[in-house]
Formats: sequence, C-alpha cells, structure tokens
Amino acid sequence: MSLPPRPTVPPLATFVLPPRRVETLPGGARATLIDVGTVPLAGIRLVLGSGSVDLSPDATWLDRFVFDYLREGTEQRDAAAFAAALAAMGGRLEVDSDEQTTTLQTEVLSEHAPAAVALLVELARTPRFPQDAAERLLTDLHRSLDMATAQPSWLAHTAMRKALFGDQPYGRVMPTSEMLDSFTTARAAEFWARTTGAGRAHLLLAGRFAADAVLEAAQRSMDGWAPGPEAAPLVVTTRAERAIHLIDRPGSEQSTFQLGLPVIDPGHKDYVALEVTNALLGGAFASRITMNIREDKGYTYSPRSVISTRPQGTYWAEVADVTTAVTGASLREIFGEIDRLRGEAPPEEELTGVRNYVAGSFVIRQSSPAALLDHLEFLDRHGLDASYSATYLERVQAVTPAEVQRLTVEHLRPEAMAVAMVADRAVVEPQLAEFGPILA
Repeated sequence: MSLPPRPTVPPLATFVLPPRRVETLPGGARATLIDVGTVPLAGIRLVLGSGSVDLSPDATWLDRFVFDYLREGTEQRDAAAFAAALAAMGGRLEVDSDEQTTTLQTEVLSEHAPAAVALLVELARTPRFPQDAAERLLTDLHRSLDMATAQPSWLAHTAMRKALFGDQPYGRVMPTSEMLDSFTTARAAEFWARTTGAGRAHLLLAGRFAADAVLEAAQRSMDGWAPGPEAAPLVVTTRAERAIHLIDRPGSEQSTFQLGLPVIDPGHKDYVALEVTNALLGGAFASRITMNIREDKGYTYSPRSVISTRPQGTYWAEVADVTTAVTGASLREIFGEIDRLRGEAPPEEELTGVRNYVAGSFVIRQSSPAALLDHLEFLDRHGLDASYSATYLERVQAVTPAEVQRLTVEHLRPEAMAVAMVADRAVVEPQLAEFGPILA
C-alpha cells in the first residue's frame, strides 16, 4: 500500500505573550497580571524567594518540612478553616518549592480572585507552626526518605547532582535520617522568617479577574509587611569530568543511570539552539538515542535526554533504565550517537522535523493560564525579559545543521560527562572499564 506524500507543515507564527500588567506593591513586592482566556477562573501564585539554596549543609529537606507546615493554616485560621475558605471560592491550596523559591498557589472562580490573593498573603505573612503537628510531619518526611532511597531513579539523580555540584546546595539532594530528627518547629519557623518578606515576594495571576480589585486586595493585605532580608548572592561552581559514580544494587535486573555535564544557562545566546539539539539527540520520542537503544536495540523502554535548568547550574543529562546485561552496550551506543552528531551535521530534513516539534511544544506549553504562570516563573528565575518569548520560535526555526553540530562539539563533550549509575556491580563492572574510572 502506498502512502500519500507527507504534508508540508508551515512554520508557526510568532508567539507573543499576552499583555502583562506589572506593578510594585508595599514592601517591594512585585505583581505580574495576565488577563487571558474566556473561562471564569483565575490562577494565582505567590512566589517567595525561599528555597533549598538557603539551607545549611546539615539541613537538607528542612524546606520540605517548612512547606508541609504551610498546609497547617495561619495564625488567624487553622488548616481546616483555611481549606474551607479556599474551597468556598472553588480552590484548594497547593505548595511547591525548588532551589530558589517556595510557591503558594490556587485556582479560584474569577469573582473570588481578590479574596484568594489576600488569603495567600495571609499564609505567607503569618503561617501557623503548631508544635503538635511536628511529629506527624516528621514521620511523613521519614517515610518519603525511605521511599526515595528505595528507588534507583532517585539514587541515580542524587549521585549525578553530587557529581556535578559537590557539597553545594545544588548537590545536596537527599538528607540523612539524623538530619530529619534534628528538625524542630522552632527551626522551621526561623527558616521561614529568615528567608521571606515582601521584598522577596512575587504575585502572579493569569486568567479572568478584575485587575484593579486584585491589586487593591494585594496592597491592603501586604500593608506593613517588611521587605525581609535580601537573598545572599548565588555563587555556583560545577565539575565536568568523566567518571562512573556506581551505587551497588545486588541482584538488580536493570541498570538505572544518568550521564551528563553542566551546560549553558537559558540566558545564553545559544540556549534555544541547544534545546533543538537536545530534542534531535535524545529529547524527543523519535530522537536518535531513543530510536537506537529503544526501537532498534530493545535495550530500554523509555530513555530520554533533558536540559535541567537552575540559575548557574543548568545541565544536560541522558536518563535510562536498561537491562543489566547490556549496560555497557547501552553506554557505547549513547556515546556513539553523541560522537556521530559531533562529527557530522544532521540532514536538513531530519532537523526540520525537530525544529517543528520544539516550536510546537513551546506553543502548547503556553496554552493555558497555569502554563503561562509556569513560563512567567521561568523567565523570572533566569532574569529573562519578554523578548525571550517573542523571539523563541524565530530562533528555533533559524537553527541550522551546522549549528547543531557546533553546539554538540562545544557543549556535549563525552570526555567531560559524569555517569551516575545504580546497578548490580558484580555484573556491570566488567562492562564499564572502557568508560572511565569507577567510583564507589
């Protein structure tokens, strides 16, 4: 049976962020509002500049202890009353955190947006730290630690971050049980007080809402909120060296690994082109590494490459779970695909499909209020302005085969890639000799 000719897909039109209203609030807080969509819902986020970079080496996961406490309500209303207040607006509280921020977020019916903003500010300013919740929250943290240490993917991730960042905040992923035992209610409250304030707060809204009413509610609820201490300057150093960081898992049927190295941050002129390169190499389902070790060889089911971003600490990694017996063969194929792209520019036809995939994925990622808020957080975290979004599609479509080859040569250097692996050492060690020194 003959198939019809493949249709020609024209490049996407230029993407432009919807108009933003940016305001300064009491105490130096910032507000960014995007009125978009037709559904009468408002996505609301209060982003606080409090994250794991603020932790001392003996306090890994103290930030998680704190954001668990943030679900316990405020000094004005306990957890049940706070949840009921948001539920009456059609929303519920979600708390998230990363290295730089803690985010309080909800989505409510449009008419309740001002009141929901006031509730989130109340939580940020006066969180409740009940002593009688500490034992329960610490038990949950210990349970989470037990689960994480039993998962090869978590162990490989922890080893990779340690390999790239050493004993810096970005390299401290997993606590010890003794660290968790040292956490107290007073310590959690002190951390929050030390790392938050109006000057470290950014209010984000996207959806349908009355902007003036929202800003009035924000100004009223933030009145008298002190700016708080300035964030300490971030200084990150990275390591790029070939070594295998092997965690023994006797009897394992699979080897779980990440291999990668530090790369350029999103603000670099080559970053968007590097995203295209990543998609071609391993970041898309039809990418070269995936087609090789999944479709052709059958070594694994779901390999992927990613660019993991954080200020001054962005890195590229290929992630895979492979059958133990073909661990060495899998690494050989992955490094072989990287070397092939370093030595030969990809065909224009292949690259055209990849460019369209990256461009389309970008547009889809901005297609809802929640996705727009994610994008605003990304821009803010990396100090990027609206021109990043406005020129993104143009820069994607401008990537050439020669540029992909150049970026692979300059930024994806196999000799500088660390390998973090969880596997049966007795079985895989003989397979790994050609790939570098093995570190326990």
